[in-house]
Amino acid sequence: MNEEIYNKEYYLQEIQEMLDEMESSTGSSIVFNEEECNHVPIGTTKLGGLPDLPPSVDYPECEAYSIFPNIKLPLVCQINCEELAPFLSLESRVPKKGMLYIFWNNEDPKYYMRKYGVHTLRIYYWNGNTSNLVRKQADEKTKLRPEKKVTFSKYKEIYAKRLEQRTDELLWKLDSECEDLGISYYDTEVYDILNSINDDSDVSSSTKLFGFRAGVVYDENIFNCFLQLREHRGALWYAFINVIFQDNMTGWTELSASIDYDTD
Repeated sequence: MNEEIYNKEYYLQEIQEMLDEMESSTGSSIVFNEEECNHVPIGTTKLGGLPDLPPSVDYPECEAYSIFPNIKLPLVCQINCEELAPFLSLESRVPKKGMLYIFWNNEDPKYYMRKYGVHTLRIYYWNGNTSNLVRKQADEKTKLRPEKKVTFSKYKEIYAKRLEQRTDELLWKLDSECEDLGISYYDTEVYDILNSINDDSDVSSSTKLFGFRAGVVYDENIFNCFLQLREHRGALWYAFINVIFQDNMTGWTELSASIDYDTD
């Protein structure tokens, strides 16, 4: 087939401009590499399971109200900040040592705070000796998340939703032009190039720290968050947890945090 009967040079130029645009729309993200493990060592980074807390600290609870009276909150993750530190930028406000803990029972924090005045999301920081931590037990009613060992990887992340959107725009143009010419766009070199611009560098749907938000296209706005939690419980959804870090945190410190969601 003679591919020159369609405007190949136009598409090659558009593809290069698209790739240049994507290069200028990148961000850094730190991905949680999850691994099933029979026993995660105490004091290491993990998702789910039981928390490793200072001996003097009680397991955090959701205060009494009609639905969940004084039930210990499920652990989303605990992060050993020394394990995380090599992946952080120098200007990051995330602590470089100690432990971060995120507890949440999957309920909407805004709704339950407004209606009942209680916290269903709690974030804590401990700057003490992590070798003295103790694995604390939950209530039998606490719905624990599966425990997973975690290692970190740092990625230069492309804004995947925008890349997908731009690629689709070019494919639609190519399909329309080839249909008018009576040829199949699957047989063109441009289709092969666009099809090869895959999601190898797309970590936007991972459980991760920082980076671009997965789920919904927000026009030209690119959102960031502290933790993006990806879960599949009947339907794929994401929780975006933002944390406000304080200066000079000492001891056991509760941090302010917010959360919202997207489904895909």
